[in-house]
Amino acid sequence: MLALWAALILGVAAAAPEIAIASPDARIDQQIRPCFGLLIQPNLSQGCKVRYAKPRPCARGYYRSRGRCVAGGGYGPGYGGGYAPREINCDYAYPGQVSQTLARLYDGDTLTLTSTNGGACVDSLNITQSVSIVVRNYAPSLDRPILVAPAGQPCIRIQPGVQYVVLEGLGIEASRAGSSSCITGRATEIALKNVTVRYDGDASAFDVGDSRIELAGVAFIGRTRSAVVKATGTIMAQDVEIAAAAIGGAFETSGDSRLRDIRIVRLGDWTGSSRTRNSAGFVLSGMNRQQLVTIDGLYVDGFSRGVYIGGGDETTLLRPVVRDSDWAVTVENGNLRLNEGELEATDVGLYVASGIVYAANNKIVGVMRSGIYADAGGQIRAVDNRIYARPEGCKALVSGFFDGELTCRPWFEAPELYRTQRDRARLDYETYWPAPSIGPAPLAMGSGPADLANDAAATGLAGAPPPRSPAPQQGGAPK
Repeated sequence: MLALWAALILGVAAAAPEIAIASPDARIDQQIRPCFGLLIQPNLSQGCKVRYAKPRPCARGYYRSRGRCVAGGGYGPGYGGGYAPREINCDYAYPGQVSQTLARLYDGDTLTLTSTNGGACVDSLNITQSVSIVVRNYAPSLDRPILVAPAGQPCIRIQPGVQYVVLEGLGIEASRAGSSSCITGRATEIALKNVTVRYDGDASAFDVGDSRIELAGVAFIGRTRSAVVKATGTIMAQDVEIAAAAIGGAFETSGDSRLRDIRIVRLGDWTGSSRTRNSAGFVLSGMNRQQLVTIDGLYVDGFSRGVYIGGGDETTLLRPVVRDSDWAVTVENGNLRLNEGELEATDVGLYVASGIVYAANNKIVGVMRSGIYADAGGQIRAVDNRIYARPEGCKALVSGFFDGELTCRPWFEAPELYRTQRDRARLDYETYWPAPSIGPAPLAMGSGPADLANDAAATGLAGAPPPRSPAPQQGGAPK
């Protein structure tokens, strides 16, 4: 009887909570009880839950996990959320890390590359959205790039339709590029500032078309038979240096463009070969008839064809300096204004195949055939130009028992010979690096330039000014 009585008491006690919960009063009390702290916690909102103050954000390079800031990458937009790093240390980066990071950033974001110990990020970037790539704790120097392209792949490929791409302070190198260009893109807006690109391949170091291009403080060093720089579109360039083994820059403008302080120097890798005979420094062609192009302070050194201008409504060439060329300036089907130029050529200084050229206050040195020459389709309006020709040209040579007309040929037809002593001292691709900015004072038109005067006097040019002591070559083109 005692056991039965105990079992009954325990059963009633167990069923009591179920009866209490099932009652309407208990159910209402359970629903409103969490909101009793409304006056104590006034920031209650949805579901009577307290919304406490947000924690402080984590430092750069960290993200919050379970209430703590931890280092790591996350996945970023398109990968389920999380933190995407915006700074990469190329001393420790693995190949392809920059591309993976770019895919995680938002449109218009900024990526920072650092390199304290001289390490480089090995990657081929495929840019599909607007981005700015900058550096920190890094300065470009010879054999110390911060971005290196894998063999046979481009350094940076910009997909059509990308609104803008900004590269600032980078040192980029593609030493085994093959048939791929280093920086390539189309129908975009690209800006390069204080960037150095070294390229060795069969294409171009910079090949961007139908775009708005802005270059400032940029250096391109290329060993290729193609043009080192190919640019099509609206071009704004200032303080740009190009070192090329065959062709310097090939520009095709589609709108009003301005180029200032462009320096193009030939490398000594292929000196004396047929590639040198076909070399060209600055090429401007394919222009339409609704644009103006201004080129101020162009410097071209060591190319058989120094400057070529083809087409265009009007091109203004101010204060150009062309050294060690066979044909200094060539114009075809264009309208050119050439003012205050200093042209050195062994064959013709200014040649106009077709079009109109207005030439004033120019100095032409070292020509054997003609200082200024126009074919039947060309017109020249010239005033106040000075020409220092080689005395008698081929007539001064002693031919012996040979026919002088067969033995005396223009210098550019003998590419196996060094045309000047400067050809022997040219730096090659492996050792060339842009020279620091010196900023020499401009020369008055009454006195010839130092280098041109030395060469003119050394070869016995008629009317050449007295020589001055030559300065040794230290590195890239003088700025």
